[in-house]
Amino acid sequence: MMLKKQIVELWLRKQYGFEKVVLGDVSIVTGGASNSTWKIELENAPVKSIALRLQREHGIFEPYSISREAAILSALQGTDIPVPFVFGVEEGIDLLGAPFFVMEWVDAKHMGEVDLHEAGPNIFTAFVETVGRIHKIDWKLPSFSFIDVPDSLETSNLRELAVIERRMRQFPGAEEADGGLLPHTLNVLKKYVPSDGVLAFCQGDINIHNYLVRTGKIVSVVDWEQARIGDARSDLGQLIALSNLRGASFSDPNKMPFVSLYEDLNNVSVMGMEYFRARWLFELGVIYYGWRHFNESEPWFQWELLKELLGLALNSLEVDRFK
Repeated sequence: MMLKKQIVELWLRKQYGFEKVVLGDVSIVTGGASNSTWKIELENAPVKSIALRLQREHGIFEPYSISREAAILSALQGTDIPVPFVFGVEEGIDLLGAPFFVMEWVDAKHMGEVDLHEAGPNIFTAFVETVGRIHKIDWKLPSFSFIDVPDSLETSNLRELAVIERRMRQFPGAEEADGGLLPHTLNVLKKYVPSDGVLAFCQGDINIHNYLVRTGKIVSVVDWEQARIGDARSDLGQLIALSNLRGASFSDPNKMPFVSLYEDLNNVSVMGMEYFRARWLFELGVIYYGWRHFNESEPWFQWELLKELLGLALNSLEVDRFK
């Protein structure tokens, strides 16, 4: 899709500080699976470049809401979490065919692009520490009042499963794969859904690609479309599931380096990660079929490996429940 530069330029000139802006080069940001993002170079503006996020109608993380993501970014400006500044939001569809918002472009690489020497020896600690600070955000502040708050942790976890289930029903092949492995997993997850713990502010996608690094520090956190009030262990479970898919040995998730460091930095005890590893492998299984449906290609991970890991995770979950 080509971005209509003249329309964006006219719209941007109506935003404070951009009255005389001239658009330069426009390039789409590749590699993500969320709302479409463009980098736009500017002249006669308070910043050299901006990012434009255009709402998708369908995708692996639907339903999408660009205005909600922009509101979350604006609310986070009042916290100690570094996020891009939002310059404006367009909720109508007449200009570009879908709602969009414009935010600061942060000139930094994400953690997956930098090696240890470039990022610095303490970058992993900085990453885990930032995740902990996200979970400590006071979501009861008036600036976050637009976010729905579940009445309990159990309700929150069940709601997350319901969202993933709706996607599963829509993505061709997901329900039938390997004799209904994903629906079976869903039933197990509903049966064992945790109810212990407290509600926390969750990013919903703490993938290292969403953490931007410069001079050994986390300078910005991006991609907040799945942020919610829920179980902080769900965020942690994503990292465990992804690390297993990337080759980390399948071991006790409560003792993974990320979880152990998270406990130390936040002075908390994290238990029950068997469930959240299984929950995220389930979601990644649904994502697998969503990716194939919308991109007509395979995602970066293979179904056979995910199926194997999901079987191990379900067994671990069942065994853990009856220790």
